[in-house]
Amino acid sequence: MKLTKNTNFRIAKGLLDDVLVKTEPLDYDKWVKFIDDNSNYFIWNENTEEGKKSLQNIVNVPDDFKERVIASLNKVRCFAEFNDKRSLFDISVSFYEDLNWITIQFARTPKLKDLKIFVEMAKHLDALLLKDDKEVIDKEKIDGLT
Repeated sequence: MKLTKNTNFRIAKGLLDDVLVKTEPLDYDKWVKFIDDNSNYFIWNENTEEGKKSLQNIVNVPDDFKERVIASLNKVRCFAEFNDKRSLFDISVSFYEDLNWITIQFARTPKLKDLKIFVEMAKHLDALLLKDDKEVIDKEKIDGLT
């Protein structure tokens, strides 16, 4: 299995090979609990320096964009592994309630330890970790790569 920083990873209840088919919803409360329980790895957007600045400057945001900014600071996006050289996080994870999936984006090539925590997240949500929307990544597949 070839992985690059552009590899598309999502967590959903089923394969996403047909965009018109909506999968079952993910449990938002379970998502929040998983991130909170793994706060040694993940940080909520609203707890990052950038998130804190956005919240402090919300009065300066045009009304047309305020709702979107506030929504991004409401436990729907988190990050992992701050990269000091680039002053950015290497991993971004977003919960899309309306689409019934979680998107995982890497600013570097994913490592096996990354895949392991996202397999755990998927299991916690009674869902699947998907590569390119069609390939299921599970513990057995990861163990086969080591």
